[in-house]
Amino acid sequence: MHNLDQLDNDWGCSHQNYCNTSDIKACIVKITDLEKISEKLTESVLNTSWMLNLDSATQRSYTYTARDTANALVEIFKKFSDDHQLGAEFGEIMVSISSARSLSVIFKHIALPIAEIWKPQVKQNEGFDFHTVCTGSLINFGEAKFSGSINPHGKAIPQAEGFINEDKHFRDRVHLINLVSKESINNLDDDKFGAIAAFSINSEDYTSIMDNALESIKKSDLLNKVECAYLVGVIVC
Repeated sequence: MHNLDQLDNDWGCSHQNYCNTSDIKACIVKITDLEKISEKLTESVLNTSWMLNLDSATQRSYTYTARDTANALVEIFKKFSDDHQLGAEFGEIMVSISSARSLSVIFKHIALPIAEIWKPQVKQNEGFDFHTVCTGSLINFGEAKFSGSINPHGKAIPQAEGFINEDKHFRDRVHLINLVSKESINNLDDDKFGAIAAFSINSEDYTSIMDNALESIKKSDLLNKVECAYLVGVIVC
């Protein structure tokens, strides 16, 4: 039996704790108001407070990347507001940011700015889409998949594992050192970190999708590489 939904009215959604074991945790985001969440996505990418604790030279190195990317993302959100078409670009960002939000609500994670904001290229990132830090000071590397028709958990999980096999989580270290605590970086250097597979769900029987994703995680080699694996299913109601 799963926990009751936690309403998140400001974001136009609710969150449900679906699974909570020592090595696998899962939650579900149910989005009921796309306009509200679009507003929150815009606020999220325009928020530059994460740079305030950086020294002036480091702030300067991030300013142009963050501004250019934020402007590009806001255009994507504006297009949704204009035509209300849930396209792939909007959908993937929605899955990334709403998943980080859900992990912060359900499991008390700290959500970092999505990777596109601080990586050097707009919409050209080959690596993890978003990151969180859990209460154990572990960095969690998130991969987001969106589809308007299928349930892409079958893509998110192996891609997250593949990125770790290719050490793409360590490629983010040069940036993460500016965003997280020294303890979190030390844990990463000691190969202690987590992984997140986030995906849209296009089925009324979302429990079957989540259960299938949990089985896929158990059968994969991901649990041998991470301290904890997280699953987040995102439903547009």
